[in-house]
Amino acid sequence: MTDISVDAITFDCYGTLIDWDRGLRQYLTRLLIAKRVSVPADELHKTWEAMQFIRLSRPYRRYRVILAESLEDALRRFKVTYDPEDGQRLAHAMGSWRPFKDVPEGLARLKRKFKLGIVSNTDRDIMSRTLTYFGTEMDVVVIAEDVKAYKPSPKGFEEALKRLSLPPERVLHAAFGVAYDLGAAKNLGMKLALVRRGQVDHLSAPLDLEVASITELADKLGA
Repeated sequence: MTDISVDAITFDCYGTLIDWDRGLRQYLTRLLIAKRVSVPADELHKTWEAMQFIRLSRPYRRYRVILAESLEDALRRFKVTYDPEDGQRLAHAMGSWRPFKDVPEGLARLKRKFKLGIVSNTDRDIMSRTLTYFGTEMDVVVIAEDVKAYKPSPKGFEEALKRLSLPPERVLHAAFGVAYDLGAAKNLGMKLALVRRGQVDHLSAPLDLEVASITELADKLGA
């Protein structure tokens, strides 16, 4: 157990709770097979992520639009034909991606002791499907569509703190990523938990916790 004292935990969703990389790789692999091209899915994945990050820093537009345009950019980089339905199918597929195996148990345990929330770069209709897979009700769900801004903008975190009615030092933000989440949360004074879901970018700010799963997070917080 740790001596960290908080009243709530907020989570990044896609990549921390939902197995984002697996879902995206599967979608891209099927897409490339359907198009009968030999582009490596992992390379397309990396290119798409870079294209998305650029677009998320621009004035707000719905996430499904960003998904589609980023996919179009990435495919064209590899000289692969883009069909508008490709982007629509990606947004639909995202709502079907499932949690990591440790997530349902971990959330259920944490819920007994803490308020739980999500701060996510997505649309409401996509998130509404995702929430059905957790088995635990969130106290607060803040998405980019609510605040018209994408992480690492602080707006989503600020809205979550407002809805929780808690000061930042009483909230732990748990995420796998630095670029979108942990740096922004730290700047607001929130406590930080890194959930290791693969390669981790460098974080200059000190972590309060580092775990490999949501069940380990529950263990360390005595839940």
